[in-house]
Amino acid sequence: MSKWLQAAKSHVSPPDKTDFTDKTSPEDARKVVLSVLSGAAEMSNACPASPSPARELIEALGSDMDLYAEALRIHGPMSYGQAMGVLGWGGTRAGQAQSNLKKAGRIEFNKLGRAVLKNNEGVHDDQL
Repeated sequence: MSKWLQAAKSHVSPPDKTDFTDKTSPEDARKVVLSVLSGAAEMSNACPASPSPARELIEALGSDMDLYAEALRIHGPMSYGQAMGVLGWGGTRAGQAQSNLKKAGRIEFNKLGRAVLKNNEGVHDDQL
């Protein structure tokens, strides 16, 4: 082995000062998420904040399926890609919500492959 190759293999780079990768262990991350979801992370001396309208809507509708269905009701037939933009979700979340709606029998797909709510008075025959 040449001196250069040997030096390259034995060289240890200094730590990257721009690496801001989260070093939280999966167990610690799970604890943080559970504490936030359970409300245990609230500060005891903080004044209670009024819930945002978006949070109220999410709690009122309850699930991603309901949010997706509401978006279909408001905006009409759409693909899950279009729903991603409307709802501000990623592809996996929108795709799963669409799949769950299909399994539940709440949507069908039109000729263009877009999801349409079943039994919705806002849906016209030309949209199917």
